[in-house]
Amino acid sequence: MRSKGMMVLWPIYFDSAATWGSGRRVPKALAVRSPKTEDIVTAAVAAGLKAELQPSVAHPKYPWIKTGYVLVESKEPKAKVMRLIAGKFPRGG
Repeated sequence: MRSKGMMVLWPIYFDSAATWGSGRRVPKALAVRSPKTEDIVTAAVAAGLKAELQPSVAHPKYPWIKTGYVLVESKEPKAKVMRLIAGKFPRGG
């Protein structure tokens, strides 16, 4: 269950193949192709944040795809946290 200071981050937020309208929430330059929830957890921990994986949950816009989501603890604005995490994804390939 979510509590204050926790934010939900879905893989679609970081997917370079997704459009802004379909759910991407970071600039395309920071996005990666088909990120997994595990990638988000790893990047969040690398950014110094507490992250918790919630597997087998579907995004409300795509109920047929059970990607899961990541709960991240932070008092910073969500947009800032997403950019910070996106900057920690491995690049080059």
